[in-house]
Amino acid sequence: MRVVVTGATGFVGQRVCAVLAAAGHVICAALRRDSAALPGVTERVVVGDAGPDTAWRAALAADDTLVHLAARAHQGESEQARADFQRINVDGTRTLVEAAIAARARHVVFISSAKVFGEVSPPDAHGQPHRFCAGDTPRPVGPYGESKLAAERLLEQHCAHAGLALTILRPPLVYGPGNKANLQALMRAIDAGWPLPFAAIRNQRSLVYVDNLADAIACAINTAAGLRCHTISDIDLSTPDLVRALATGMGRPARLFSCPVGALRALGRLTRRGDSIARLADSMVLDRTRMARELGWVPRHDLVSAMRATGDWYGRRAC
Repeated sequence: MRVVVTGATGFVGQRVCAVLAAAGHVICAALRRDSAALPGVTERVVVGDAGPDTAWRAALAADDTLVHLAARAHQGESEQARADFQRINVDGTRTLVEAAIAARARHVVFISSAKVFGEVSPPDAHGQPHRFCAGDTPRPVGPYGESKLAAERLLEQHCAHAGLALTILRPPLVYGPGNKANLQALMRAIDAGWPLPFAAIRNQRSLVYVDNLADAIACAINTAAGLRCHTISDIDLSTPDLVRALATGMGRPARLFSCPVGALRALGRLTRRGDSIARLADSMVLDRTRMARELGWVPRHDLVSAMRATGDWYGRRAC
C-alpha cells in the first residue's frame, strides 16, 4: 500500500521508511523541506513546518495509510517551549487528521509516548513497579506528555467521527543507531571511560529498539481496524544493566561504582539536574502483551544484536 510518513528524516522515521519499504509498501515522505535521498522513500513532498497551516493535503491520497511521527520531542518548560509543543504536536496533528479525512485515507498510525502516563511507575500491591497498559489513566507531567495526550484525544475524536481507522502506539525510550539526547550522552561517558555512580540503582525501565518499533508499525499497518491503543517495549533494564549493555555493544568497559541513590538525588537538586537523576533512578515500565496478542508483533532483534548495532554506529560516528 502507499504509506505517507511524517517525520521521515528523524531517528525513528528513517528506520520506519526503510522497514516498510522492505515489506513492499510505497513510501511517501511528507517533509518540512527537501532533503537528501532517504532509504526506501520513493516519493517526497515538501509540506512545510508542522503546525496549523501545514500543507499536508499535498502528500495525501485516497486509501493511504498515514504514519505520524513528526513532533517536537525536546523537553522544556518555558512559555516558548509550551507554545511550540501546542503548535507542532497538537495543532499540526489536528491539521493532519483533517487533511487525511478530506483525502479519504484508510488508516492513521500515531506514535505517541509512554510519557502520557507520567515519569514514574508507582509501586503495585506487591511493591513492584506498576506496568502501564493502554487502559491505565493517563497522567502526563510536563508539556511534552500533555501535548502527546492532547494529540491522541483529538485523533480519536476526528477518526471516530469520520470512520477512519486509528492505531496509537505508546513507546518508551527508543534506542538504536542514531539515538540522541540522554542516551547518546551516556554513550559518550562510557566511551570516555568515566566512572559512573549508578551501581546501587535498582530500578527497571522499559526500552524499545528502533527496528523493533518499526516492525510494530508494520504490524499495525497490516491489521487496520477501528480505534486501537497499545503500549510497546521489548526489554526492561535497570540503569546499571543499561550501562553494561551499552558498554558491551561499544566494546568498552562499564566503569560503575556505588553511590547512595539518595545522595544522587540530592546532588541532582543542587545542580538543577533533578529530573535527569530521577530518570536514571526511577522505574518506568510498560506492558506489551496486548499488543503482541492483537497485532502479532514479536521483537525480531534481541538486546545483544541491537546494542552491537548501536555500538557500531557510535564507533563510526566517533571516527
